[in-house]
Amino acid sequence: MAAHSALIDELDQHCERLLSRTDELKRYLIAAKAMRTQDSVRWTFLEREARATAIVCSMAELESLTRETIRRTHQELNSSALENRALTRCLRQLAAHDAFESLRYLQDHEKVWTTRFFATTLDASSDVLGLPLPRKGPQPPLDGRTLKPSHFYRIWEIYGLPAEAFPMVRWVASLQKLSMLRNDIAHANVPFPEIFKQAGVSTSEVESYVDDISSFALHFTSCWQEFLERKLYLQDGVRSQ
Repeated sequence: MAAHSALIDELDQHCERLLSRTDELKRYLIAAKAMRTQDSVRWTFLEREARATAIVCSMAELESLTRETIRRTHQELNSSALENRALTRCLRQLAAHDAFESLRYLQDHEKVWTTRFFATTLDASSDVLGLPLPRKGPQPPLDGRTLKPSHFYRIWEIYGLPAEAFPMVRWVASLQKLSMLRNDIAHANVPFPEIFKQAGVSTSEVESYVDDISSFALHFTSCWQEFLERKLYLQDGVRSQ
C-alpha cells in the first residue's frame, strides 16, 4: 500500500468538495447574470449578491482545504513516532513552533536558554515529532488571516513541496484579488454597491477568478499528495532507508 494512502484519498475528497462548490457558484453567477439581462431594474441586486457569494464562499472553501490538509498531515505525522532529527531542515522550524512561541513570553532566564537550545538542536534531537495542532486559534503556519499568495509561498518553503507554488501567474493575481474583495465584503470596508463598481469585478471576471481558485486547489492538492507519497518531509538519508 502506498504511503499515507488513506490520507491522500481524504485530501482528494476535500478537493472534490471545493470543486463541486465552485461549480455551483459559477452556475449561480450565470443564472443571476441572465436574470439581470432580462430585467436590470429588478435583478441587478441579485447579480451583486451572486458575485459576493462566489467571492466569499470560494475563499472559504480554499481556506478549509488548506487548513484541513495541514491539520490532518500534522496528525498523521505526529502519530508515526518519527524523531525530530528525521525531518527535513525546512520543516524543523515548524516542529519547534511551540518553543519559538514560548520564547516571546518567557521571563525566566534559565528557561529561555533551555528553550533556545531545544529549538536550535533539532537536527540531533531524538524526541518524538510534535507538529503544532492547536485546539483554538489558527493552524500554524497559517495566521488566521484571509489567504493570499504570500501564505502559499510560505507553505511551499516550510514543507518543501514539489514544483512551484504558482506555475500560472494569473493564479497569483486572482487569489490576491479575491482576498481583497472577500475582506471588503466580509468587513464592510466599502459600501456594498460600491464594491461592484470597481474595475475587475464584473460577473465574468469573478467567474474567471473562481475558475483559477479551482485550478490552484487541484495543483495544491496534487503537490501535497506527492509530498506525502514520496515522504518529502524526511531527510534524503532517512527516506532511502
